[in-house]
Amino acid sequence: MIKKLFIFFLLIATAGFSQRNLKEFRSKKINVKTDTIQIDSVSINPTFFKLLNSKGDSIPKYKYQVDFPKAKLIINAKEYRKITVEYLRFPDFLTKVYAPLDEKLIVPNTNRTDKLYSLTTNKKKQDFKLFDGLKTQGFISRGITTGNNQNAVTNASLDLTLEGKLSKEVGIRANIFDTNLPLQQNGYSQSLTDFDRIFIELFSKNWKVKGGDVSLNNKDSYFLNFDKQVSGIQVDANLSEHFSVGASGAIVRGRFSAFNFVGVEGNQGPYKIFGPNNEANIVIVAGSDAVFINGVQLERGENKDYIIDYNLAEIRFNTTYPITNDMRIRVEFQFSDQNYTRFITYEKAQYKNDKFSISGFFYNENDAKNQPIQQSLTNDQKQILANVGNDITQMVAESAFEDEFSENRIQYRKVIVGGIETFEFSTDETADLFTVTFSNVGVNRGSYVIDSAIATGTIYRYVGANLGNFDPVVRLVAPTSLQVAVVNSEYNPTAKTKIQAELAYSDNDQNLFSSIDDEKNQQVASKLKWDQLIFDTTWKLKSTIDYEFVQENFRTVQRFRSVEFNRDWNVRQQLGNQNQLSTRLWLEKDENNFLSYRFNHLNFSESFNGNKHEIQSKINRENLSFQIKSSLLSNTSNTEKDNFFRLYAKGIYSLGKSWLGGFIGAETNEIQNRNTNDFNTLSHQFQEYEGFYGIGDSTKVFAKIGLNYRVNDSIKSNRFTQINNRNTLYLDSRLIQNENTNLSLYANYRFTDNKFEPNAQSLNSRLIYNQQFFKRFLNLGTVYETSSGNVAQQDFVYVKTEPGQGFYTWNDYNNDGIQQFEEFEIAEFQDQAEYLRVPLPNIRFLPTQKAALKQSITLNPTQWKTQKGWRKWMSHFYNQTFLTINNERKREGDGFNFNPFNLAEEGLLSLQFNIRNSFYYNRNLQRYSWIYTYGTSRNKQQFSIGNQENNALIHQLEFQHKLSSFWLLEVASSYGENKLDTENFANRNYSLINKELNPKLSYLFNRDHRFSVFYHLKDKKNTVAGLETLNQHKIGVNYFYLTKKKNQISADFSMFLNNFEGSANSPVGYQMLEGLQEGRNFTWNALFNQKINSFLNLSLNYFGRKSENAKAIHSGTVQLKAIF
Repeated sequence: MIKKLFIFFLLIATAGFSQRNLKEFRSKKINVKTDTIQIDSVSINPTFFKLLNSKGDSIPKYKYQVDFPKAKLIINAKEYRKITVEYLRFPDFLTKVYAPLDEKLIVPNTNRTDKLYSLTTNKKKQDFKLFDGLKTQGFISRGITTGNNQNAVTNASLDLTLEGKLSKEVGIRANIFDTNLPLQQNGYSQSLTDFDRIFIELFSKNWKVKGGDVSLNNKDSYFLNFDKQVSGIQVDANLSEHFSVGASGAIVRGRFSAFNFVGVEGNQGPYKIFGPNNEANIVIVAGSDAVFINGVQLERGENKDYIIDYNLAEIRFNTTYPITNDMRIRVEFQFSDQNYTRFITYEKAQYKNDKFSISGFFYNENDAKNQPIQQSLTNDQKQILANVGNDITQMVAESAFEDEFSENRIQYRKVIVGGIETFEFSTDETADLFTVTFSNVGVNRGSYVIDSAIATGTIYRYVGANLGNFDPVVRLVAPTSLQVAVVNSEYNPTAKTKIQAELAYSDNDQNLFSSIDDEKNQQVASKLKWDQLIFDTTWKLKSTIDYEFVQENFRTVQRFRSVEFNRDWNVRQQLGNQNQLSTRLWLEKDENNFLSYRFNHLNFSESFNGNKHEIQSKINRENLSFQIKSSLLSNTSNTEKDNFFRLYAKGIYSLGKSWLGGFIGAETNEIQNRNTNDFNTLSHQFQEYEGFYGIGDSTKVFAKIGLNYRVNDSIKSNRFTQINNRNTLYLDSRLIQNENTNLSLYANYRFTDNKFEPNAQSLNSRLIYNQQFFKRFLNLGTVYETSSGNVAQQDFVYVKTEPGQGFYTWNDYNNDGIQQFEEFEIAEFQDQAEYLRVPLPNIRFLPTQKAALKQSITLNPTQWKTQKGWRKWMSHFYNQTFLTINNERKREGDGFNFNPFNLAEEGLLSLQFNIRNSFYYNRNLQRYSWIYTYGTSRNKQQFSIGNQENNALIHQLEFQHKLSSFWLLEVASSYGENKLDTENFANRNYSLINKELNPKLSYLFNRDHRFSVFYHLKDKKNTVAGLETLNQHKIGVNYFYLTKKKNQISADFSMFLNNFEGSANSPVGYQMLEGLQEGRNFTWNALFNQKINSFLNLSLNYFGRKSENAKAIHSGTVQLKAIF
């Protein structure tokens, strides 16, 4: 067993990691040639299905249809030329054919019965099992792709789950994938059920060792309370019944940060999340986010409160969570910080018995200052960091360095302007060129402005000192170090008394290159708490005394105070050492019946002093539920004296199957100058009143309607003045929920009466209706939404990668050597796919009103195939209709966008419109089977380089019929229109009319052996600009053979005759010719899959192409896969 495990882990060391932990998981890259794609040979599982476009972004569900039982995908081949499909197959035992007799044993009728049998000795084949005794699922594969038009590229993947016993006492668990966090592959997170966890764990009753992706956390300490995602090793052991220890060592995957902002009235987002130094270009570690609004944590999810784009660091709030301008939003997260190699060690030891416990924790996180990753520091830059101490505003240096010419980079030459040495963009290979990074230094604080943007980045131009916003400087990031040591204990002298104490020490060095202010790095904090049960009867009387001391520069891993600590205490800046004393006395029957009073005192040395009184109560009596929370704060600082009153009260009265309730909320925060008594503009007050009525069970079928009224006051002319009042009417309901019907409705309408600016109103609504009629003969699905938000003017650049590893190719149409946006195309062939399109952080958003509709209609008379008469005749037919509209119009005035079908161009900022109807006769029977498909789509997107709109229309007719047991005839014909309009690139605009005819005749030797010949006629005409035309004849043959041992052989050869009129070296020409050349073109490929044994598969794949005026291109892949 040990030898086998050694072989296994040796395989892992030479393989990448994969992202699925199921044996049935598949991931395929497909070049889309037709609208209907056969994904697999068996049914696929509808519980998991992902479709990614050429950029790796998730394709919206309304853009495609999936027939899961038949494993067929229907998608617009004109809009998506290259896709990636990720899905789960159903297990073999569900999809294999079971029969009482094996048809392969049937022989022709003959009198030669002596040939029907022979005497042999049965020998049971002993299959070698790599991990005998362990439960395994997944595979390991290694491959190499090479060709005469690309360098050799290795491909490795690992997808393995392993669980079981290595011995009687020792178990193993492993989950290994080939995903690299934190990058999220499909934009906005819909589900994190497949969130990456790569680990190997050995365990027994008293110890465990875990290596890989580890979640380090500590919930047993007040000052060292954290949760961090790292990559390393973790060891935990119980040395005795009362004593346990643990140790961890890891490389950090992300650094903790928080971003605070205030919501915009009626704006659901997306909102941009910035880093700790206001960085826009950050990547958030997936799953590390925690979002709070007004101190309350939200839930992530498509049907919860919000979704988040980890790659772009953007958050969008769902329709059912309306955003207002008085919402204080805080996003806590870890972001990918690759400036230095950063290490973590974490140790703990705990002793615990019935009355006493003591624990020790030590956390160490530090950058290896001599191992930078994203920045390579020169000696001069290190000296700058050494001289500036902890002042990050001074951590800047010149960014220019001399570099070799590269067409994939923006470069500059030095020129003298007015006696000043400046940088000027240049593509002159003979000049002394520099690679320069420009940073935004503030409005009119720099000497450069943005001149233009090209495909590889942004070009800057010198305009003069203090006339621009950018300078050729780079912000330096200093290496840091943090150590936190904590000791805490708990003592229970009696059953009614509990005493807790905690002492913490931190050493926080914010610049390891500098010794300036290092004497402030070491700080301490302490906490003491006494809980006492005074008497214990039906009602219990309890008391608590809590004291906390924190030195001014004490730092820990993550926030240990409450989310809104500063606001709760009116603290503007925490200067000086903190002392906080809290006493609480409460009378409690249970968690729903109690009365509590708390007194709090807080001071920061001599700069702040405050006292707060809190009363909280909750009472439940038969049909009445009531709760109240109130506080009064009085505090003084060096410059201010404040009074802060807060009240929240809520009552609900039950009326049997319905309920009636009300809510009152109020705040008055008076912040005054100590010397003049003038109010600070941060002073505010509001009163909020709400009444609601509901009926039903909120976990099943219910309806709730409510009205909320709020008045907001602020300081005008040194007194409280009403700035607005807001009325909100809302409805939340699930009206019907049963086997055949699901109906729910949510609506929230707000009208804000502003006194000093224009009034505003907003509406959020969502309707969900699913219905099955006549025993599922008719199925309807409807989702309708309205809301307000933003649409981004997306920036992106193209980055060169290894051939075959990208999605785009560059065609230098004007031969100027400069990579321009209009010169990049989706690669038709893998060896040409050298570029990735990388989105940049969005900083420009346009306000929108959104109306969205998703509608599906399915007519399924096939269930009547056992009936007689007209129902039997109707059972031959089947129809599916899908409609999807996401309509975002410019938000102007008080109007709403109710009508998703309002497609007028004026005011239209973003649109996703798609209709597809498929009408079947003898569906999947290969007996006079017909499919007629109608589809139309219109899509509009906003980019920083201008908007782009695509319109498509398709009529497609497919026929399939088995002429005999051996001959299959397939004919497909289509008429399509495809139009592209770009705002700023006229040479990319086209309006194509496509006509296609594709007959195919196959000879079926048997179910696993066939030979096909086909002919494909395409006629394309561009009706605008250059009026290009293409008449294409494609003739080809295809061979497929699956042996008894399940070895697969397939090959095909195609010849293209392209009669093209127009400029082939243009975006329109590339689109029409689909990457081929004028005249004769040939393509061929061959595939061989060999099943070596029960767990090893060998795959050989070869592809070639040839044009009249170009050399033959050859590429091939060899892959070996071990399946467990």
